[in-house]
Amino acid sequence: MSPLMDESIYEKNRQLQRKLDHLIKQARANEKKQELYETFGFEIIGASTPKQLRDLLLSQSITRFQLLDVVLCLVDHHRDTERLFFDHDEEARLNFENKLLILDTLKDAEIIQSLVSHPMLGTEVLKKYPWMTVNLKNKAQIRSAAFLPLLRSDRIIGALLMLSHDINRYQQGVGTLFLQKLSAMTAVAVENCLNQQRIKEVSYQDVLTQAYNRRYFDLRFKDEIARCIRWDDDLICMFLDVDHFKNVNDTYGHQTGDLVLRHMVSLIKEQVRSCDIVARYGGEEFVVALPTTTLQAAHEIAERLRQAIYSTTLNFHDKQFNVSVSIGMASLRSLLTAQPPDAEFIGTTLLDRADKALYAAKNGGRNQVAVYTNPATYEMTE
Repeated sequence: MSPLMDESIYEKNRQLQRKLDHLIKQARANEKKQELYETFGFEIIGASTPKQLRDLLLSQSITRFQLLDVVLCLVDHHRDTERLFFDHDEEARLNFENKLLILDTLKDAEIIQSLVSHPMLGTEVLKKYPWMTVNLKNKAQIRSAAFLPLLRSDRIIGALLMLSHDINRYQQGVGTLFLQKLSAMTAVAVENCLNQQRIKEVSYQDVLTQAYNRRYFDLRFKDEIARCIRWDDDLICMFLDVDHFKNVNDTYGHQTGDLVLRHMVSLIKEQVRSCDIVARYGGEEFVVALPTTTLQAAHEIAERLRQAIYSTTLNFHDKQFNVSVSIGMASLRSLLTAQPPDAEFIGTTLLDRADKALYAAKNGGRNQVAVYTNPATYEMTE
């Protein structure tokens, strides 16, 4: 065999070895990538709260997969996704408002129809779905994207958008299998998490009025007090009681009394924010916590609510009647001193002061608002 033929065979062997080494390296990289995606997928499926799922999908995934950013879009089929996913966390709502997009099935019908049911990779994603990135601060740095549809029972429930500053990061047909698995696991995680939250809400709701129950209020109240103390915000506690409710039951029956209570909760919810806590505390007595609210603003809310309830004529078997409410309020800020704040003590005292203001409003003639200002001193309006 000539030296030239030996060199040619040697060079071919070297080329084959390089190809083999490249294939082995690629296979090992794919194994690591698959392990990374599967580990992350099992973590998101294991998320038991919207907060945990938000943190994994919108924060940790950026570091784990070396991304520029991530956007999660959810279709609000049950008209409760925003409330459930933020769980009344106004701070989280502000932090994620450009990265967690909630689509209304009626208002955003055309957008929802444009969501394809298969993964899309590359720059074409950015051209097809510019609305998903329009409000991101780093949108100028985006070069490629992976669009992952979230499907459950052949229905699209949203999409996950993974963004990169590398134009070659996402290319059609490359790594699609890993992304399809992540897409399926994300869809399961979102559905499970929202359903768990729905179950929790049912256990925390008063069956008759659909307001929260006392157990839920007590849990949230402590957390809101601690948060307001930490951020140096005020919090207003408001007690409401239907005046002469026994007369309503005696005159029109308990079924009508139930309708009055449901109607009252509906009016309360119209006047307050989604982050405020409305709960039935017992009988015809309700409590509302208004975090990050001044006493003046809360007083205006209470007055609007009192007037709305009193001016609404209720109908029962062709008989018309009106009801009124007495409202008592107390402020968190009036309780804070130089001593280290004790949320447990403050919560108990705040409820007690609002309750005392309520009885002052009742003793003062009912159908009025009383504010606890100093011990045994109340400001009343009607």
